[in-house]
Amino acid sequence: MLAEASASEAKVDYNRDVRPILSENCFACHGFDEASREADLRLDVSDSATEDRGGYAAIVAGDSAASEAWRRIASDDEAEVMPPVDSHRELTAEQKEILRRWIDEGAVYAKHWAFIPPVKQTLPDVADQGWVKNEVDRFVLAKLKAEGLQPADEASRQMVIRRLFLDLTGLPPGVDEVEAFVADERPDAYELLVDQLLASPHFGERMALEWLDAARYADTNGFSIDGGRHMWLWRDWVINAFNQNMPYDQFLVEQLAGDLLPNHTDAQLVASGFQRNNMVTHEGGTIPEENLTNYNADRVKTLGEAVLGLTLGCAQCHDHKYDPLTQREYYQFFAYFNMLSDIGLDGDAGVNPRPYFEAKTVLPADEAPALRERIAKLREELEHPAAEAIDKWIAEQQQSLATRGRDLELHPAEVLKVSTPNAGSGFDVEDGRFVKIASGGGLVAYDVSMRLPATDKPITGVRIVFHPDADAPRGGWGFGKLPTADAGSPAEKGTFVVTSFSASAESVTGDQVNLNLLRDVRKATANTWHADYRPEGVLDTGLSGWSPQVSHDGPVHLTITFAEPIDASQTPYLTTQVNFGVNAPLVAKRFEFFAVAGADDGSDLPAEIIAIVEKPTIGRTEAEQVRLKDYFAQHSAATERQRVELVNLEERLRVLTEKFPTMVMDQAEKPRDTFILERGNYAAPTEKVSPGTPAALPPLPPDAPGNRLGLAQWIAAPNHPLTARVAVNRLWQTLFGTGIVKTTADFGAQGEWPSHPELLDWLAVDFVESGWDVKALVRKIVTSATYRQTSAASDELIERDPGNQLLARGPRFRLSAEFIRDAALKSSGLLVARIGGPSVNPYTPGDLWREISHYGSSPATSQAFMQDHGEKLYRRSLYTYWKRTVPPPNMAAFDAPNREICTVQRASTTTPLQALVLLNDVQFVEASRGLAERMVKQSGDDAARLRWGFKECTSRPATDEELVVLAEMLGRERARYAADEGAAVEYLASGESLRDEQIPPAEHAAWSQVASLMMNLSEAVTRN
Repeated sequence: MLAEASASEAKVDYNRDVRPILSENCFACHGFDEASREADLRLDVSDSATEDRGGYAAIVAGDSAASEAWRRIASDDEAEVMPPVDSHRELTAEQKEILRRWIDEGAVYAKHWAFIPPVKQTLPDVADQGWVKNEVDRFVLAKLKAEGLQPADEASRQMVIRRLFLDLTGLPPGVDEVEAFVADERPDAYELLVDQLLASPHFGERMALEWLDAARYADTNGFSIDGGRHMWLWRDWVINAFNQNMPYDQFLVEQLAGDLLPNHTDAQLVASGFQRNNMVTHEGGTIPEENLTNYNADRVKTLGEAVLGLTLGCAQCHDHKYDPLTQREYYQFFAYFNMLSDIGLDGDAGVNPRPYFEAKTVLPADEAPALRERIAKLREELEHPAAEAIDKWIAEQQQSLATRGRDLELHPAEVLKVSTPNAGSGFDVEDGRFVKIASGGGLVAYDVSMRLPATDKPITGVRIVFHPDADAPRGGWGFGKLPTADAGSPAEKGTFVVTSFSASAESVTGDQVNLNLLRDVRKATANTWHADYRPEGVLDTGLSGWSPQVSHDGPVHLTITFAEPIDASQTPYLTTQVNFGVNAPLVAKRFEFFAVAGADDGSDLPAEIIAIVEKPTIGRTEAEQVRLKDYFAQHSAATERQRVELVNLEERLRVLTEKFPTMVMDQAEKPRDTFILERGNYAAPTEKVSPGTPAALPPLPPDAPGNRLGLAQWIAAPNHPLTARVAVNRLWQTLFGTGIVKTTADFGAQGEWPSHPELLDWLAVDFVESGWDVKALVRKIVTSATYRQTSAASDELIERDPGNQLLARGPRFRLSAEFIRDAALKSSGLLVARIGGPSVNPYTPGDLWREISHYGSSPATSQAFMQDHGEKLYRRSLYTYWKRTVPPPNMAAFDAPNREICTVQRASTTTPLQALVLLNDVQFVEASRGLAERMVKQSGDDAARLRWGFKECTSRPATDEELVVLAEMLGRERARYAADEGAAVEYLASGESLRDEQIPPAEHAAWSQVASLMMNLSEAVTRN
């Protein structure tokens, strides 16, 4: 530990050297918490530690030999050694020596450093003035000199521009940007680049990411049901606040109490949503009063870690064991948030939990004119499609209709068991094929277990045949006429309702087989099953939907198509279950069940359009011609991209110009009383308390109101010892990977001593003096020589300082999950750089939402993932829909948090799954295809194209050795795909972006594999 090393060379410092040892090993039993204190002894304060206890004292200042605490620490007797053996803590020899020296040097106590307002120390004198570029460097260089180290060389221009782009925008520079900066000979070229990036609209996106983690931003409520919410307006506010360089004190005040500001604006009300980002529930069976306690406890925890750098949550059940925070003071914080009008159960069916209101986004609407122009053009194109395109489409449909249904077969399924979860009709199984209905009334639900037959062709669906006539012959056709009531409810007219279907099947051997009964998930909504149907002909159904109306004449049956076929020859005699319900008068007297085998490559056109398409051109009426044109424009694959683009742009225009709901804070007309809760139990209130702040920190400003506005004013006061320090430290962590205080969420006794305490305090004071200017603080740090050092380092230096706390080299760390995906999108040319707006659903593996949402059990819990299309697939990852119970898998693999709680430090792991994501995730495969197209289109030979692609991914030139490896791979992949063009076509099929058909598939696939290698390089996912 750095503090221990320095303590051996200079006078022991209590805060730096001693407090961490005592806090870790002693304060749990001899600290602030009276309830857990042993022997009535406190070692965190001098009065108790040095008190005469009848001829002895725990600590005798200046005399370790006479100190009982030292005697116990140095003892070899397990019965009296401290820390006790059963605590499983043991002091090292070095820690013991620090404590002995401290006592002998006078046992001088000090108030915890973080609770003392920072002051600007005199700038250190340093010999190497030529290296210093600003005040930051003086502190760093002085520390390096004390440690016998020298700073690293300045990073190359390629390295430093990549570092700047990623740190200030979250996006890598392109080849043109790198080359322009390398060639820029102006003496202030670097500073001009910094200013350019600080002015970029992407700066706000970059800075917002860590704040979203801290604020636990998500698009769902969390907990079991995890329904949707609308909070993106608050995210827009955060992005805009950073872009507009809102002073940090104002940034905090508006988020903590924007609703309480006099004459507050809509934007300030939106800002107050900061403390509404907590998880909520509307789940039945939970206790509203307990939920409200949990909500406010989360708000106190978030305030502590994100703003104050204190673990306030540790005092929820008892006095803090390490920091001077009582349980009473905890509930005084709690009281500030307990005045909200929220309720314990709220947020059902995608409606925001109260309180909420509607507002416009704070982002500028500069794009609106261009959006309107493009929307008008798309509408014109769809209203007047080219006649040639329509004719081509009709010919394709006629050809498809000629072959539809030819490969389909029906095979009887054996009915094994029938049951009714609710009371209703009688029934029996007849000949193992029919479910015969005896009588009934009302809605009746049936659970039918059946055995699917062994077939030569894959089983692709299940058919339910409804026989309204009890005397109907057996076979695969519904037979008979339905009731013909002239009026009344749908039930009186004769309808059936398909309530749900099983999601799995089982072979006779007991093996589970995945059985997803939705062929086309895109046709489903979050709470609705859509039963896909087969075309008329061999399998004639024409029925689909949640509650379809059944025609009074014609076949009566419903065919459900599986998402994936089942190879019944490999997994014979499957059993499955179909659940359905019927209304009375009964549609059917008997039900018959079949397995559908074979693939259907036919048309999915509705019957009306089929009839028109099959007519000769000369036989179509003018109205039919118009109907075909409209159907082609609104439903054909030929116009799908235009339709998707139109829908996306129309939504984007609404986002910029209309109002949308968002969750906010308010003050209840009759605020709830706040009580100290015994052991944090919501059902055990004790003493009533009023809002207040800890005695260990400065008092509230004069005349501060007793509400959140007063709390915000206290936090943003210039003399507050924590606020500016915590903000500076978190920003330092953003730029260097590790904060000056490594424990970013904990500046208390359990936190680490700052690596450069004087630098932290100087920057904190300077930050306040600047008017809390965030961009000025960023500029100060990134223009320092410290920041500009190369990240290359010797093995000796890495071994001595693996975390780079001494700052003897430039920082190197893996990119955040979002920026790894964003970098791939930018290098591929696919990135859509629009700022703000609602969250989007890009590619994801399967439908994980369905797996965790008890799909089909009730509308409240049924959630299906609905992938977006068009430009929404390529928005920045900041805007990806964040479902707390299933965060985006390709970002969760790279340690993105689930956003259930405040997170101010992300984990950083290295796992095989991360490589699998980069190599196989649809987004990254598609991105490699896009980068390949960009490389192929570069001028010059293969070597020039490879150089360009390498620089696009890493921002530096490839070495000769690297070019040899890349060229060899390109040749190898060319040969492979030339011999198997089908594999090339399959590889290039990933994603929805258009492929350049001018590039032969084998050539394109070969370059795509090289591009994938480049995107998987350590340098491509690392911030050097």
